[in-house]
Amino acid sequence: MRHTLSALLLLLGMLASCSTEATHGEACGDTIPMRHARLVTAVRRGDTLHIEVKNPWDTSSILRSIDVKTPVKRAAVYTATHAALLEELGAGSGIGGLFDVEYLSNSNLHRAMERGSILNLGSSSAVSIERVMELNPDLLMPSPYESQGGYGRLEQMGIPILECADYMEYSPLARAEWMRVYGMLFGQEKRADSLFKEVEDRYMALKAMASRCPRRPRLLMERPLSGTWYVPCGGSTTGILYQDAGADYIFSHLEGSGAAALSIEHVLDKAVEADFWLIKSFCPLNRAMLTEDCPATSKIGARLMVCNTQEIPFFEETPCHPDLLLENLLCIFHPELGMTATREYFMGVQ
Repeated sequence: MRHTLSALLLLLGMLASCSTEATHGEACGDTIPMRHARLVTAVRRGDTLHIEVKNPWDTSSILRSIDVKTPVKRAAVYTATHAALLEELGAGSGIGGLFDVEYLSNSNLHRAMERGSILNLGSSSAVSIERVMELNPDLLMPSPYESQGGYGRLEQMGIPILECADYMEYSPLARAEWMRVYGMLFGQEKRADSLFKEVEDRYMALKAMASRCPRRPRLLMERPLSGTWYVPCGGSTTGILYQDAGADYIFSHLEGSGAAALSIEHVLDKAVEADFWLIKSFCPLNRAMLTEDCPATSKIGARLMVCNTQEIPFFEETPCHPDLLLENLLCIFHPELGMTATREYFMGVQ
């Protein structure tokens, strides 16, 4: 009788616990421990994955809470970053449709589109409801933006929407760890866990090497566009990565995990101190072109390094492989280490 009563009390306690969790928007099941990521929580419940994404602009609130039946068979993927990752994880067959394919360089995915196994969904900034309905996906994977105002008619279609806020995480490894969640969704959990462990170990080893370098070159990022200079904030994933690479990023003091819009005059006031000037551009770029576009930049004497993202898959690779970018930056900032980069993203131009 005593054992029966104890078992009953234990069962009631478990049910009460599940009820309490449910009131907070969570599902009973096994919570997946995350080592770095802070904006996403995943709970496994049989073949369903319950995911909660915190609001990056107000982490006390939940941006999205969804339940997704796994493995996902047909997803509408919004970015080249996530499409390339799913292909790398062996989950390319789960990509039913892609947005903004003009930014995609992955040859396997291009061939799949030519075969018709992946649907071209057009522009992510002007979503065609008809194309999405034609695909009838199991999951939508957009990247959220502050004050974007929801997803209109897509919300009414009953398709789970996973807002991929990984780019707003607090560190490069936190952003990369989202690959573990994507792996769970597409039935590639072990492969994703293994890949992330490799990225994590290599990143930490490279960061330790950079921390032992006594010289920290001063770093300037990006270029003015239409009279405004957008620079990564010090708390952004890229801002953190530059510092982990042993650089003295001149705008590391800017708070936030996104980008800051600064006046050209404000940036130039500090730019004259820079040793390196790194720019990402979707076309070839050199110093003469920069000076022609903005004559005031002629005062910047820093060594210019450019990543032509039209030819180099920077956005497809580095979000999930920050170790590769970190290695490239160490080769640039600390040639005394005698390293050779596995992947060159930024290259010197005149």
